[in-house]
Amino acid sequence: MPETRYELESLEQKFYNLTDMNGAQRRIPCFALLDGKHFAVEHPPHSGSLNANYKGFFSFNSLMLCDSDLRVMYCQISELGVNSDAQLFRDGPLQSILDDLVRMAGFRMLPDHRTLMPPFLLADNGFALTHSTMQPYRQNSLTLENYEFNKMISAVRVRVENLFGVLTSKFRILRRDMNLDPSTSRALVVALCVIHNIQLGPLQLLDVDSTAPMMANPYDSPEDQRTALKRFLLDQ
Repeated sequence: MPETRYELESLEQKFYNLTDMNGAQRRIPCFALLDGKHFAVEHPPHSGSLNANYKGFFSFNSLMLCDSDLRVMYCQISELGVNSDAQLFRDGPLQSILDDLVRMAGFRMLPDHRTLMPPFLLADNGFALTHSTMQPYRQNSLTLENYEFNKMISAVRVRVENLFGVLTSKFRILRRDMNLDPSTSRALVVALCVIHNIQLGPLQLLDVDSTAPMMANPYDSPEDQRTALKRFLLDQ
């Protein structure tokens, strides 16, 4: 996790600089991507259906944050496969960590010189919409503008899915049901994330100006903030 404004804004700039197939900047000013991942295990003894997930197999669920280079920034493993992504987020420390980042960095002006944004991550609709967690519009509110917004942020958010593919390709044990003591299985997933990060090498920070003034929250709700982000992305 970033510990200074400089690290945070460097992570944001790296996402902002990502390009599409035509070489155009995607201009998404997030600092991380969030998603859940079920890791399959043999049926833990004496657990009944507590490790049976909605996908039809036994597992431990997890939450992961990654940066633009697919580096794992945060990993939280559930004790039970029945725990949903939203439950892990609600019961874990991640929201408190995000609140601390917002207090550290505040709301800052985007390059259009009229849109203010705090540090935020992109997630899917399995999570709550908050000032620090932006997500696509749901199916029942898909206007043409909202559809275009969804396409733009989903093209970046898919990178966290790429991370899961990289982990299972790199560490073949994750392709089959882990037959270990439950606590060992969870520790193994965390250890493999650490090894993956080591193989990526040290985080390369960009030369960014982290002295811009911090502003107060101008939005009455997270929905107002998402609308401002949509305007920023579509008005280009």
